[in-house]
Amino acid sequence: MTPKEFNPIELWEDLSKIRTDNEEGVKKAFKYLSNFFDNLGIKNRIIKGCFVAYRDFEDLQNGVLLNSHIDTVKVLREFEKDDENFYGTGVCDAKAPLVSLVHAFLNNENAVLVVSPDEERDSCGIYNFCHWLKENTKTKKFYCIVGEPTDLKVCIGHKGRFEVVVKAYGKSGHASDPNNGINAIEIIVDVICDLRNFPCSFIEVNGKKYYSSITPTMIKGGIQPNIIPNRAEVILDVRSVEENLMEKIKDYLKEKRYSKYVEVYLNKRKVPYADFYILKNEELLNSISKDFEIDFFNATCEAFYFGNILNADVLIFGAGSLDVIHSPNEFLSIKEFEKGLKMADDLLNRILDFK
Repeated sequence: MTPKEFNPIELWEDLSKIRTDNEEGVKKAFKYLSNFFDNLGIKNRIIKGCFVAYRDFEDLQNGVLLNSHIDTVKVLREFEKDDENFYGTGVCDAKAPLVSLVHAFLNNENAVLVVSPDEERDSCGIYNFCHWLKENTKTKKFYCIVGEPTDLKVCIGHKGRFEVVVKAYGKSGHASDPNNGINAIEIIVDVICDLRNFPCSFIEVNGKKYYSSITPTMIKGGIQPNIIPNRAEVILDVRSVEENLMEKIKDYLKEKRYSKYVEVYLNKRKVPYADFYILKNEELLNSISKDFEIDFFNATCEAFYFGNILNADVLIFGAGSLDVIHSPNEFLSIKEFEKGLKMADDLLNRILDFK
């Protein structure tokens, strides 16, 4: 098989049929990709858990990276297709964007393809790969396209996401006398209510506003029904479009009357959370804006790691919509997929011309 004989729809279908919501499935998909590129005579290897395809090691010095992820959330719908659409978990998050970047990679010899194994979990793969690349190349400037479902718009940033734990410490007592203790659950209720009034910032991209958000998603506490609880906690899903939001939340809660009873910290994970990212290269933005619709990715992805670790200028692009992913309704039209192939090629060429 030659690159010209490559059938993108066939690759999209084959990858979509491989269940990749677990490590074994990811390994199976990486093995498929390795055989695919071997048949094309293109070098490939696993680097820090990521699948990497390149024509020559020197390509890594060129500083142009094409990235998407192979893993998915828990499968909510098995793969199906008809004459117009593909259906199922992963068809657009993010196997369609991935195939469009494979297509762009095969049509250009000046880029490297990097496939993440665990974007939907903790992003250890791409975090470690970026550090490896920083240590093993002399490149001073990187450019990157991250494949995600963006409705074929070029997104110049994304929200950060991190999990904040707020723990409250009270004093136990008999529940028949509420004043004979300090109720940790009541403190957590006050925390949740107060955070509704937290002054979240926003950014504006292409005339549309995007806000930071703080959402309580898990809560626990108490000892037994007839004891005033001495401990309680809430986990907050925090989405940021501003820097230092964690510190702002801490400072906000320090001003409250219950501050001495609460502890605020990030939930533990293996690597740092992907924080807010926004493209700061105005010249690149102006160049891209001439031929592409600009937007902001209203979720979180791995662009942050490329920007933060490699100081890369990152664009986020792909077929598919955020409105349908992570649900049983995930689908993508074949027509939109095919349009995305051409647009990904054009976007890569625009970056190479700019570079």
